Amino acid sequence: MMKKFTVVLVVLAMTCLSSMALAADVTLGGSVQLRSRDFQTLSLDKTVHTANQVDTQERIMIDVNVKSEGAAGKISLWNDFQTWGGNSGGFENTQGVGFGKSGTDGSAFGFREAWLLFNVPGVPVTVKAGHQLLQLGGGWFFRSMHFGSDAWVAFNDTGANHLGFVNVKIAEGASAKADDDIDAYVIVDTYKINDTNKIGVDLTMANDRGNGLGFNTAGYDTKAQNLGINYNGKLGPVNLFAQVDMQSGKAKGATEDRKLKGNEVVIQGKVPMDAVTINFTLARGSGKKAGDTSVDYKQFVNFMDVDPHYTFLYEYKIATAAGKKNTGFSNTTAISAGAMLAATKSVSVGLDVWYLQATEKCVSVKDPTAYSKDAGTEVDAKINWKISDNLAWNWDLGYYKPGAAIGKDAATGIMGVLAYKF
Repeated sequence: MMKKFTVVLVVLAMTCLSSMALAADVTLGGSVQLRSRDFQTLSLDKTVHTANQVDTQERIMIDVNVKSEGAAGKISLWNDFQTWGGNSGGFENTQGVGFGKSGTDGSAFGFREAWLLFNVPGVPVTVKAGHQLLQLGGGWFFRSMHFGSDAWVAFNDTGANHLGFVNVKIAEGASAKADDDIDAYVIVDTYKINDTNKIGVDLTMANDRGNGLGFNTAGYDTKAQNLGINYNGKLGPVNLFAQVDMQSGKAKGATEDRKLKGNEVVIQGKVPMDAVTINFTLARGSGKKAGDTSVDYKQFVNFMDVDPHYTFLYEYKIATAAGKKNTGFSNTTAISAGAMLAATKSVSVGLDVWYLQATEKCVSVKDPTAYSKDAGTEVDAKINWKISDNLAWNWDLGYYKPGAAIGKDAATGIMGVLAYKF
């Protein structure tokens, strides 16, 4: 472990020295985070305790940023969250995901970001290439802000308009062939109407040659499209964000073809009022009704990271009505209202209440012979404590009462993150 850390420090030192020799602007930063968690009844069955999580974890991140004339680069080195007491053989990646790739990686450190950015000489185009954090619009269709993704990004900023092209390598199969890869190509355009309002549109074309996207069963060659339109601005006292996504495409099989018909609408708002900020969410993602024998894929498909996206328990720690965790609003209709209060100069407290339904009926967990749309209700609380400019201790607490479509018994969770940034 110590040898690996020493090697890392030597590499960073050499990077800094070589950059200084080239008259580049080099900055070194990072963070240390301690996370304490206690999640109970994640199985939504109080007789089953194997899904509970009680632990303390630590994450270390070191960032090296380099800037020079017409170019920039970044290396972000981290270990993600490692569980205390489980490092007898060296730190392990307890997320079970190896630094942006599927599978377990027992290494102590890996690269969260490793990219370079430069202006193309003689052309008004900027290129950013390498492993980087990405999201489209508000991140409700594609969000890779935890482990990052391998991508090429080329963009042009002319006046109030931003036009970009993105090529994301989602999965690489056998390197000698391309018929088992998954690639996505995105065109993004964002227009700033004025200082407080902007609109955007993005078109994603995904080519899934190996069924890694999970749209359909094995044996299908899928070409999927997602059209996203978003608005971010201020209407009177309301800071408003809205996003609409519509999916199309076809999965070709040996005996039949399947059409893609997913869609999603998300509306979020904040109303600041002195020390209190009111917030709300209205969202709906399409699903497929239990028992529907149609071969077409009607459920909205999105690609989300492993972080919390809206609720603290449902979707983050508990499988949604879409059948998995981290699925955003897929087959979920959600309504929420909440408030955040700046109680003191350093302490803020908040409360959000969520009403959740399956967009299309699921088989009832309480009565397998019946169907239900009831996904339950959740109450989440936040306590954010800014101890100093660089040190914060933030807490999340959640109570989720599942409906018949999801589970039987209530789940609870509490998580505190002590973070120091340097």
